[in-house]
Amino acid sequence: MTTSAEAINPGDVRTRTEIRAAFGGSPQGGICPSEDKHSVNLYSDPDVGEQVGYYDGWLAEEDELGPVFEYTGAGKSGDQTFDGTFGSGNRAILRHAEQDRVLRVFTRVGKLPGSDTKTHRFLGTFVLDGLQPYVWRRVHGEDGQERSVIVFRLRPEGPVQHAAQDVIPAAEETTAEFVPFQVVTGAMFQSDPATSGALPLPKQRVGKGSTSRQPAPNAETSGTFVMPEAFSTKLSLRAATAATIAVRREAELTQAYKAHLDSGGHQTGAFQIKVKGLTSTLRTDLYDATDHVLYEAKGSNSREDVRMALGQILDYSRYVKTAGHEGEPKRVILLPAAPAPDMYTLLDRYDVGVVYRGDDGRFVGDAVPTIDQ
Repeated sequence: MTTSAEAINPGDVRTRTEIRAAFGGSPQGGICPSEDKHSVNLYSDPDVGEQVGYYDGWLAEEDELGPVFEYTGAGKSGDQTFDGTFGSGNRAILRHAEQDRVLRVFTRVGKLPGSDTKTHRFLGTFVLDGLQPYVWRRVHGEDGQERSVIVFRLRPEGPVQHAAQDVIPAAEETTAEFVPFQVVTGAMFQSDPATSGALPLPKQRVGKGSTSRQPAPNAETSGTFVMPEAFSTKLSLRAATAATIAVRREAELTQAYKAHLDSGGHQTGAFQIKVKGLTSTLRTDLYDATDHVLYEAKGSNSREDVRMALGQILDYSRYVKTAGHEGEPKRVILLPAAPAPDMYTLLDRYDVGVVYRGDDGRFVGDAVPTIDQ
């Protein structure tokens, strides 16, 4: 029987009893923290996940920081949460860094011959993505009901196994399902925000595995209207870079403008977009369903951020279609301050508007609806 952490390497297959001897944790459950072993063991079962509407695995598309492994939080029915007993496992993942615990991921592969004892393959050690530790996603559970799940974004920390069978399947067909407005509360427990604490930035970039699956060509998409996650708390990150500050400002700006729209009776949400041939899921910042306006927010008014927002909103707006409105939505960039004058010329060329927050805190721009106080 394995008794040391060094004896279990990425790619090795072990029983849960052997894993517990090395890394601790409980004998059952998907998220198993261990205080004495400084570990949070994450067990993924592809068969179970597919039945309740989600996939765990590697994204085929990497970003500038490298690969991302998506792991869906605990809760097989109803909306997932960070609160109370049902949210304890999700909190353990979110606070793994400040609690000095390592995330270790295992995926079920089968059973011991002639036994009902399950076996699990070790993929390696991970940390939460420092800029976007998790996202909220709308899925259909095994009962067919829509629900919100927490999808954690994990970055490799050290050697990992990146096998083709662990890559999330690419979208195969177009679905266009409009989801009614649903409130998703911020993740809170006790008196502290679940998003506080040290969320580490990835320490290194891990190269692609030689067996990585290539996504199919993009062709079609699906769009789902969902409520943006209420993100009222600031992330306390290990590295206070300009990028992390912009993330916080963007979240605060988006929520403030959403509150302005809501106060006028507007129905607000976001679009969750899956593109055929891709494994990743796109999500817009804010959508005003009342006036059919799509917003892309940025945490600064710099030239670089305005250009990035322009590309994103031109991309996303192609897929935002609803039964109640004809054509594509009006496209607007949401900024914390007015951009440089020449950027208006650029945005006008692509019929993209600007809304920004003035010195007095009020929002300025042609798209801003008048709210009667």
